[in-house]
Amino acid sequence: TIALANSALKAGQTTTVTITFTEPVSGLDVSDFVCGSGSLSAPTANADRTVWTSTFTPTLNANDATNTIELKLTGVTDDIPNPGVGS
Repeated sequence: TIALANSALKAGQTTTVTITFTEPVSGLDVSDFVCGSGSLSAPTANADRTVWTSTFTPTLNANDATNTIELKLTGVTDDIPNPGVGS
């Protein structure tokens, strides 16, 4: 899952983004994300590698249903290592 600490932001403000996986993953980096209305910092993992956090900074003052954060799972692997599938 992907959750934002605050979803009512203006350009220049920031919020924490929490990405939660059901099992430990490796290889997650900023290039795995697509977010057309802002930018994300490099994600960092908790000790179990199941919860990752990043900082989102919007570039526009826009309230639009198309403002989304997409995670391309092909950039991550589990401990087997099986590659992620989909987004």
